[in-house]
Amino acid sequence: QRSRKRGSTTPPGAIYVGRPTMWGNPFRFERFGHARSVLLYGDWIEGTLSDLELEKRDFCPAEIDALHRHRDHVQRRLIDLRRKDLVCWCPVTSQWCHANILLRLANEDIPAAAFFK
Repeated sequence: QRSRKRGSTTPPGAIYVGRPTMWGNPFRFERFGHARSVLLYGDWIEGTLSDLELEKRDFCPAEIDALHRHRDHVQRRLIDLRRKDLVCWCPVTSQWCHANILLRLANEDIPAAAFFK
């Protein structure tokens, strides 16, 4: 978990995945709530969030187009997250964190046992 405490740093080799990085969740928790923003992120990054659903959530056509382009870019770069530790602002105890989705997608073809070698 990222911290604002004095002297706190991102661990060596870890990647910060919050805003304003390309990895940040475009579905702001202030607008959708924490859990809903993570659920939307999962559907969006996996390509199952329809344009109609985005329109229902008050996204205009230009925003929807930008989301499509951004998703394509993130999907192409998932390889950069393989076998990396990710850092964000979510509480460590939270089950709702878009970094978990990124970790799963970036490492989905690596057997779990390989992480402990």
